[in-house]
Amino acid sequence: MIKVPCVFLNKIKKTLSPSTRTWLRHYYNNFTKTFKSISTHREIIFKKIYLKIKPMDISGRKGSVFVNLGCGLTNHPRFINIDGYPHPHIHYVSRIDRLSMFAHNSVDLIYASHCLEHFKYGEVDRVLDEWHRVIKPGGIIRLSVPDIDKLIDIYNDTNDPDDIVPQLMGGQNNKYNYHYVVFNGLNLKKYLNRAGFVGVQEWIPGSCDLTTFDDFSVYHKVVNGKNYPISLNLEAKKV
Repeated sequence: MIKVPCVFLNKIKKTLSPSTRTWLRHYYNNFTKTFKSISTHREIIFKKIYLKIKPMDISGRKGSVFVNLGCGLTNHPRFINIDGYPHPHIHYVSRIDRLSMFAHNSVDLIYASHCLEHFKYGEVDRVLDEWHRVIKPGGIIRLSVPDIDKLIDIYNDTNDPDDIVPQLMGGQNNKYNYHYVVFNGLNLKKYLNRAGFVGVQEWIPGSCDLTTFDDFSVYHKVVNGKNYPISLNLEAKKV
């Protein structure tokens, strides 16, 4: 491959008008984002096809079915991992609001950390209904979401909205990383009850193997040298 010397490129750059340089930079950035998006979609398609041909072994989980929805990079050995991105440990590359891979009343535990807020306000009931469908009677749903009350505590301490924008609005670094709804203990309990769950209570990260994850459920935001927990961790049971 022939490499173009940087000196030559700099000379060309100097001959261009500021508006042309801005246009080219914008064009290049858009091209890079598009190429990255195409590459990601290609990876997802290939992983889906591969898993159809050679499913990951989940036989060791007979007798109990624990599912981690939107697990990202988290890989708990006792959980079936479902995520939209094809990380090596993912068992199903899928949306987490359509669990067609599971029959009614077939899952003992659903865990979802900082996922529910990525659905639009009007979709939350539908998503929880789908999760309720696959959980066995007596099974557990265990959720972690950003807690608007805790974020307000940070804002009241600093008076700077920028201190809570990422947790409130999402990282917004890709089309999936946006938040569309806020939760506190009051309204999340109402959502869970409407879906048919009962016995809503707090769960404590690290209290047992099935509550030990290195994810946002244990995240503390540091602002001005002070640690703030930002997550609401609630669980409930299907009757």
